[in-house]
Parts: sequence; structure tokens; C-alpha cells
Amino acid sequence: MNMWTRRKWMGSAMGSAVGASLLPLIGAGCKQEPESPEKKQGGASGFRPDIEIKLVAERGEAAIWNGKKTPVLQFRGEVLHGRKDALRESGGYLGPTLDFVRGERVRIRFENKLDEPTIVHWHGMIVPEAADGHPQLAIKPGESYTYEFKVINRAGTYWYHPHPHGRTGFQVYHGLGGALIVRAPAEKSIGLPAGADEHLLVIQDRRADDENRFQYVAKMSNRMMMDRMMGILGDRVLVNGQAYKTIKVARRPNRLRLLNLSNARLYKLAWSDGLPMHVIGTDGGLLSGEEGPRKVPFVVLGPAERVEVWKDFSTHKAGSEVKLISEEYSLLMGMGMGGNRRMMKMGPDNGGGLGEKLTIAKFQINDDAATPGELPKLPGQKPKLAKATREIKTTLSFRMMRGFLNGKQWDMKDMTHVDPDETLKLNESVIWTFDNSSAPGMLMPHPIHLHGVQFRILERNGGGADDLVKGVLDTGDNDTVMVFAGDVLKIQVTPTVPGLFVYHCHNLEHEDAGMMRNFRVT
Repeated sequence: MNMWTRRKWMGSAMGSAVGASLLPLIGAGCKQEPESPEKKQGGASGFRPDIEIKLVAERGEAAIWNGKKTPVLQFRGEVLHGRKDALRESGGYLGPTLDFVRGERVRIRFENKLDEPTIVHWHGMIVPEAADGHPQLAIKPGESYTYEFKVINRAGTYWYHPHPHGRTGFQVYHGLGGALIVRAPAEKSIGLPAGADEHLLVIQDRRADDENRFQYVAKMSNRMMMDRMMGILGDRVLVNGQAYKTIKVARRPNRLRLLNLSNARLYKLAWSDGLPMHVIGTDGGLLSGEEGPRKVPFVVLGPAERVEVWKDFSTHKAGSEVKLISEEYSLLMGMGMGGNRRMMKMGPDNGGGLGEKLTIAKFQINDDAATPGELPKLPGQKPKLAKATREIKTTLSFRMMRGFLNGKQWDMKDMTHVDPDETLKLNESVIWTFDNSSAPGMLMPHPIHLHGVQFRILERNGGGADDLVKGVLDTGDNDTVMVFAGDVLKIQVTPTVPGLFVYHCHNLEHEDAGMMRNFRVT
């Protein structure tokens, strides 16, 4: 592997720019009741929600740092019918956290009070086509849209965000996003920390000017090129929409739900005390007993990914402090093709802010007696996958400052176009291979997200994770996966809901530049 200098790299880049038993208890086998798209507006006849929520997207201001308030875009919500605790404020400028129980029927009345089109996608949720937030369904300012679905996902940590093509990155960066938690009664029997010992951390990085205004794509040519290529990388960390986040914790085991809501940044999460991370869940819920808890020195969390971590704070002295940090790292990237592929590492010194060490949050240990705990025993076995009937392949590439899937981009003129090899059959088990090693142009990491499904990662070849490999969690149920430069990754997916869905890179600047395609489930 030939290592390339940053000068050569940037020159070429700019030049080309011109558990089986547990799972049924907490929600395996997600099959949504089909609903035709024409029933989306105003709701389907006969649908009786357990919970009805009003959600509004609008402009606002937030006190994030000392000094002037920051202009933001915000989701505001209220419960119109049903459990009042199905919605709670985030504590910052982010949208309210939605808290559902598996089996509940939900109606969400969404209003667009922005001055541009938008639509909401429920990331990781298995919902009918009409409720998924496909870009073609974006509504104009002043319009409304009604979502209706039954919560069929496994208990886990999910989220929601806007999905209008070409503006997703901008709208998310300026504040449109929020967490969505699905619970199931069976989880209580596992003995996981709950109540005051359960913490949600929605992690973002941001840039701001001297007047505390968010800075999106830079206007300076060199910085703008880096923003388009790498995605937006900020130098300030926000947690739940708040700066300098400090969380007070009791001296006993705690459960952390970690969600990466950054546009492009990958985090190498670790504890400042050097103790290992104990992972109990990924995108789609808890690991099975055969898979976890999993002890790792750090956790690699790409954009849109989630992870659940168990941490015993009883080992820390009363009044002490421990930090959740993102350690320094570098990522492999490449240029060229075939045997002439040239690779280099990009990090804090040459990556425009990529891989720099960051403090995510501080945990202050309460002045109380220590109550040590044991790692929870997660029940169940790793699910046995059905035999795949066929394999499809998608090649990832990046050139001319744009990302491609099988050499193609999103078609704004025909937002429903589907190629023959992008059609899946309902309940058909398929191996889907993502090849980030063979296409000409730049090789760079891409967080790939599939709407409307959860999947299992079968194998990863190519060594693209490099020094990060010990923290890559290729286990559990997932809807988003990092495909590193040089990787060939295989997943197995079995779609359970018919309709038109999208798959795309969740580096939002790559997505907005066209690295997105449709797939159809028939």
C-alpha cells in the first residue's frame, strides 16, 4: 500500500472537483401492517391511535454558549392524545424525545413552519412506505403531513430528522433532529439500570462564529472543498443540544444510550479513566446473550449510528469526575484504481478537523454510598438467519466532489426510479454487498443507511478500519454501517414492509450531493 502525501491528495481531489429467545420478547420479526401511499394525508380511515402527537418544524433561537443566542431550526411537539410521557423535552434546542412502547399505534401530525420544503424520516423505524419520509414526499412551507404507524421495532434507541433532498444536511446541522426510544416490558426482567440511572446522549459537532451563529459549508474555497469532500466537521461538541454537558450520576451501574447526530464526524468513544466500554446494544436494540455484553477498549460510532453502554460508577470516588471522550484517530483514504491505488492516513494534522481528540461529556460522581453491580446477563441467542436466495452488489465511489452508488446518483427528475437490481421481494432474505474498494476515484469512509429494514452484518474484508478495528461493532441488529475505504462489506437483509425506500450515505453532505438511490420491496 503506497502512502500518499496530503499535498498530492488535495491536488488530485480539487482537480477532479472542477437473541432467538429474547428477540421475540422485545420485538424481533418486524412486520408492519401495509398501508397505501394515497392514504397518507389526513390518515388512514379506521386508524385509531393510542398516541397522537403534534410536531412542528420552525425557526427559533437557543442559548447555547455565553453571549448571543444562536438562530436554529427546531422541532416543537405536544401530545394531543394518549400518554403524556410519550414526549419529553430534550433539555436543549433539539426536538423532543419520543418514547413509545412496542405495539402502540402512533399518529403524528407534522406541520412545516419553515420557509423551505421538508419532511420527517423516522431513522431505523420499520414503518409503512407513506410514513417513512421519502424525499419525494417533502411538503412546502405552511403544509402539513400525517404519519400513522404501529410501533413494531425491537426495544432500542432510534431517532428522527428531516429528509428533503439537497437540504437534509443544512436542516439537521441547524437543529432539526431528535431521539426516539422504543421500550418493551420484557426489558425490565433483565435488570438494566433505569429511571435516573438511564441517560440519553445525542452527540453533535458544530462550528460557530463570534456571534454564536452556526457555520455550515465554508465560503472560502479551500475550506469549502474540504467540507464538501469530508462533510462538515465542527470544533465544538454539543450533547442534547447543550454545550459543556455535565451529568450527575449515582455510584452504581448506569445505562447510556449514545446517538451520533453529527453530519459527518465519526467518534472513537472511550472513558477518560482508561476502563473498557461494555456494549449492551447497537442500532436495533440489545445484543443477545451470545453476542454481549461486549467489552472493547473504545467504540467506533459513525454518523447516525447508536450504541448502548453499561458503566459501573461505583468504582469511582464520591465527588470525582470521569469523562466520555473521543480519542484521536486517523482514517485510511485512497485515490486511483486497481494496483495503482494510493492510500494515505488523514487525521487531526491533515483532515480539516477529522480525528481530533474531543471531550463529549463529563460525569460527576454523587456523594453517596457505592452500590457495585454486575454486568447484566443478556438473554437469548444470536438469531439464526434464513438462507439467502441471492446476492446484490453496490459499488461505492466518490469523484468530482460527489458520491455514487453503482456509478449512479439520485435522480431529482424521477425520484421513484428503481433499477432492476434494486428490487427486493417481501420477506426475501438477500445478501447485499457494498464494495468500497474497486471503483475509480477517491476511496473514503461512507456510513451506509437503509430505510425500512434492519440488517445483520455478515463479514467485512479489506482492512479499511485500520487502527479502529478493535472498536468496530459488527454485531447486533443495524440500520447504518460504516463502510471504510478499501472495505468490502456483506450484510443480510430481509425486508418485511412493501414499498419504495431509499438507501444512501449518511454523511449528509455526501447524501445531499446525490449519494442516494431507491430500492423497492414488492
